[in-house]
Amino acid sequence: MVVAFALTAFMVLVSVAGRVDQPYARPVSASGIVLLVLAGIAFAVRRVVARTSFVLVTGCVVAYLALDFAGWAVYVAAVASLIGLIFAVPQRRRWVPAVTVAGLAISVATGRPEGWDAARMLTIAAVWAAIAIFAWRMAEIRRRQIERDAAAQVLDERLRIARDLHDLLSHSLATVSLRAAVGLHLLDQQPDQAREALQAIRITSNDALAQARATLSLVRGEQSPPTPSLSDLDALVRSVREAGVTVHLDARVADEAVPSAVGQTAYRVAQEALTNVLRHAGASATARVRVQVVHDQLEIDVTDDGVSSGGASSDKVRSPGHGLSGMAERVAAVGGSLQTGPESSGFAVRARLPLAVGR
Repeated sequence: MVVAFALTAFMVLVSVAGRVDQPYARPVSASGIVLLVLAGIAFAVRRVVARTSFVLVTGCVVAYLALDFAGWAVYVAAVASLIGLIFAVPQRRRWVPAVTVAGLAISVATGRPEGWDAARMLTIAAVWAAIAIFAWRMAEIRRRQIERDAAAQVLDERLRIARDLHDLLSHSLATVSLRAAVGLHLLDQQPDQAREALQAIRITSNDALAQARATLSLVRGEQSPPTPSLSDLDALVRSVREAGVTVHLDARVADEAVPSAVGQTAYRVAQEALTNVLRHAGASATARVRVQVVHDQLEIDVTDDGVSSGGASSDKVRSPGHGLSGMAERVAAVGGSLQTGPESSGFAVRARLPLAVGR
């Protein structure tokens, strides 16, 4: 609407002043101003009815030129309407006929008052065709870019869903595996504790299935499941403790003080790190999770003592896999940094996430 108003004011002012440069043209009368205003009003509705707007604008332009009113600014309205039509209507067969007729009409209306100046008419027609072709090419480039951006967004969303499923299933299966091992070990000597382990396996597997269904609902376009955040760390640590691993949690960061994207990434980092503890260090391991804000960054440190269930050092059995790669991708997506690797007494995962993300 603002653009249409500015265009109308521009055409009226320039056309009224154009009599000085076009002494043989008619001065703009009230009917000429009405045609310019109607062209501006028709241009204002181009986003709603693009073809109708184009027909009305070019009709006003042709009438204005045929009456030999002074001023060249009326061509600006015709060109603006042409470009708007081509960008709004992707199918060429729907706008080529109207553009062709309008170009011929504007050319004839331009040449007639000057005594059917053929050169002038051909020039107007050639310029009109060149603008139409250029606008069409630009519109095609824009549409292809929009399609590429949409495809990239779909790919990113699928990758995010795959990461979420990996983190969820990896953590749940590692927990189930560890509890199953404990249950088998206690089955003969302590059947009651073995039964508790089996019940825990059932609860963990049911929770994993429910979360997997909620995550996969995104593929079907259903409502998004709630995303994890720092407030869910207590439940995550509790599930790992129930599997037999000693975990010390030191998290004194308020969830509302952290952007949602950063909080979700921090949770996934801690989840994947603790999953690796379950897989590689075993039930006798001790892990420490520390979450704190230092300056403008959220720091997540997850370390363990490196004791594996088989008695081997964890730095010999851990190697970069899909989990660590996915963790690195998540951290990079929010502009953070990640360091993983063995230390003197175990394995460490250290992530640094900027708090400016999403603000």
